[in-house]
Amino acid sequence: MSDRLVHIEGAPRPRIDPREIARVAANLSIVCAIGAVVLGAVFVATDRYQTAAHLASERAAVAGMLALGPDASVIEVRQFLAPASREVVYRARRYGDASAPERVLVFGLDGAPHAALAAGASKLAPLGRLFVARSGGAPAGFVIEGEARGYKNVIRYFVALDTAFCVRGVRVLEHQEDPGLGAEVATTVFQGQFVGRSSERMSALTVTRDPMPEDWRAALGELATRPVDAWKAAHAPLLAREAARPIYAVTGATISSRALTNGVRATVDHFRRRWALLAPRLGDLS
Repeated sequence: MSDRLVHIEGAPRPRIDPREIARVAANLSIVCAIGAVVLGAVFVATDRYQTAAHLASERAAVAGMLALGPDASVIEVRQFLAPASREVVYRARRYGDASAPERVLVFGLDGAPHAALAAGASKLAPLGRLFVARSGGAPAGFVIEGEARGYKNVIRYFVALDTAFCVRGVRVLEHQEDPGLGAEVATTVFQGQFVGRSSERMSALTVTRDPMPEDWRAALGELATRPVDAWKAAHAPLLAREAARPIYAVTGATISSRALTNGVRATVDHFRRRWALLAPRLGDLS
């Protein structure tokens, strides 16, 4: 026998109490409001933690790549393009200190300094960041943020340079390359191949599919546990030999290898031209 209720045509329908509807609606509204508050509080708490952890990770990367001491200071320079006015905008302030004064510098695409951003050029497209480290009032090195299109998606990385514009290190920060293939560009063995190369060498750097010499591979593996300066001193002959050679591609991942190499090469080249404009105008900002 079925338990289903059957409405008989013409039979009176039960009366719905408006107060009951209001009570149910009020209860649902209260539950939704409480849920929204809880979710909002969780988001704010986790977002603050994530932001703080990200900043700490970046600071450690910059300090580690440049071997900075406790007395060093770092200036963060954010770069933007104003497409409407064809201007480049640099916003510089002490890294990690939102209360520090900000210096804004504007240049035309020809490198000519402008007094201010052109009227109506409010839309700015981000072009990445660079970090200028100072010690004793003088530059102690640079870290430049860059991006390159890999095999699957964008590869984001840092390039560290000393004051002579020689590469101190390359560190891949984010990528989505295939494990065991393109993801190998984020290993010490691949990234270490850039260390010690001058900006002049970098401008003509290419990638080869030839196998990497075993002595060079073994030396690069030591970079994970030795400071860069000590490693360079210990392997000076190998560095001199490899400085004139191309980057050895990851086996089966030539596209990813070329993408990162071309990106690092362009990053170094662009920075040299930017620094010639910025250096005289950053002045006493520290």
